[in-house]
Amino acid sequence: MRLFKTSFFWQFAGGFAIGAAGLLALQPAASANPVHQPAVHAER
Repeated sequence: MRLFKTSFFWQFAGGFAIGAAGLLALQPAASANPVHQPAVHAER
């Protein structure tokens, strides 16, 4: 129970929550516009 009172735990939990929210917010935008063009390779 002492773990929940440390600032390190709350900083970790807050960073994890912000990262998860950002990941979920960016996921649909990345998959909504798939790129169907082949990669361009430089020729020598």
